[in-house]
Amino acid sequence: MRRNKFYSLLLSFVIAFALWMFVVSNVSLEDSRTFYNIPVVLEGESVLADRNLMITKASVNTVSLRLRGSRSDLNKIGSSGMTVKADVSKVTEPGERIALAFTPVYPGDVSSGSVAVEERKPASVLIDVDYKRTKELPVQIKWTGTRAENYLYDAENAVLDNTVVTISGPAAVVDTIEYAAIEVDLTGRVESISESYRYTLCDSEGNPVDAQDITTNVEQIRVDMPIRRIRELQLAVNVNYGGGANEGNTTIQVEPQVIRVSASDAVLETLGDTFTLATIQLAELEKTSNELVFPITLPEGVTNQTGVNEATVTVSFTGLMTKTFKVDTFVPINVPEGLDAEIINTALEVRLRGPANIISTFDPALLAVEVDFASAEAGTSTYKARVVIPEEYTQLGALGSYTVTAVLQAVRP
Repeated sequence: MRRNKFYSLLLSFVIAFALWMFVVSNVSLEDSRTFYNIPVVLEGESVLADRNLMITKASVNTVSLRLRGSRSDLNKIGSSGMTVKADVSKVTEPGERIALAFTPVYPGDVSSGSVAVEERKPASVLIDVDYKRTKELPVQIKWTGTRAENYLYDAENAVLDNTVVTISGPAAVVDTIEYAAIEVDLTGRVESISESYRYTLCDSEGNPVDAQDITTNVEQIRVDMPIRRIRELQLAVNVNYGGGANEGNTTIQVEPQVIRVSASDAVLETLGDTFTLATIQLAELEKTSNELVFPITLPEGVTNQTGVNEATVTVSFTGLMTKTFKVDTFVPINVPEGLDAEIINTALEVRLRGPANIISTFDPALLAVEVDFASAEAGTSTYKARVVIPEEYTQLGALGSYTVTAVLQAVRP
């Protein structure tokens, strides 16, 4: 029985001693402790912004504090962490190394009055403040690299989705920046460019500026620049021979003969090597020498790099003679059933061209005028007429076009 009482007393003593040691170690006794890497929080920056000011540099981001207080409070600070705050709202003008006092912010269950600051490292936070400047910069493209032969790089017509960049930041930095530079390497590029590029902020001499404190309205700029292949294109005309003109007695010259054009490879492949300006009806040309001017109207997607927008086609005839004959023989054809055609013209003057030795002795009695009444209706109208030349006179041809007047009426029973 006494032994049990002894053990009970001993256990009570041990428990009491442990409680006393806990209180002495963690609650009632004061102590000092150093806390490191405490984050610095700057307050009042919105007030600076209203004054068109901004912080460009802070001497430290963290501080160290030696605190005195109860071990219980110090333990809470150690486990929950703390910050210090520095108020910048009292800064009213730019300056360097402006000293700011800072105040500890303890966890919510630790009273600021129960803890004393014995030492601060550093003693204050130093900041640099400058005016905030906003500026619009032109965008310039720097083309680099080796360009492929026979390709046109239309750099002058490059299109940017942003031709200016708006920057904001410390006035001391912004004032040194003159433009935003994009570098585009053209080495091996034979297809049109349509890409986005990052840019570099540069001073007036083209040197990059440290822009870590600068904010911009865009991060990248899109560049669209046509790249086209250049090729020579032969100019030509289609010729319908007639009126006594044939390959042997006709000379055709086109000036310019060749132009240089640019287009995509696919478009040039479709275009071919020759571009036809027009079709010429030689039977409609009566002069010995004729100059015809045609616009050089290229297909969509093809650009004329020569700068000449018209071509002159000279058509000359050699050894040919033109003579007017009166024809009084008319041959109606394709008269609609049930109608009768009466040609009012009694004669028609026609012009023939051919070798002088043949046309000078040609008998006009051999000529006839053929009038086609296909799809004609009753009434008086004009109709196209064709001069019929005997087959043995293939070297002769009629010039121009002709019409006659005729009356169509129902056949009388």
